[in-house]
Amino acid sequence: MIQLCIFPWPCTAAPYRLVDRTVETTYYDSVTGKPLFIAPRGRTMEAFLKESKSHGWPSFRDEEVVWANVRCLKNGEAVSTAGTHLGHNLPDRTGNRYCINLVSVAGNPM
Repeated sequence: MIQLCIFPWPCTAAPYRLVDRTVETTYYDSVTGKPLFIAPRGRTMEAFLKESKSHGWPSFRDEEVVWANVRCLKNGEAVSTAGTHLGHNLPDRTGNRYCINLVSVAGNPM
């Protein structure tokens, strides 16, 4: 199975292929294969990658969340509707910022 190198960090294990970073990319639940995030939306790919890299986690904004498949709990934990732990909402001065663990999302639907 070919995995996608979809984040601003180098992909070092084979086999990987790069996605087209000039268009929106869908990020899927690594357990169920349901779409969780579509980015970038409302900003450039450069801005998405810059923010993600600066925080060390893929960082999604409200408009990039597929709310049919994602919930944010009262304690700030972000989970899929199937219960997969995704990461946390760490709001900043510009709004909600969902910092997501790389192991929680996949570049291909399962």
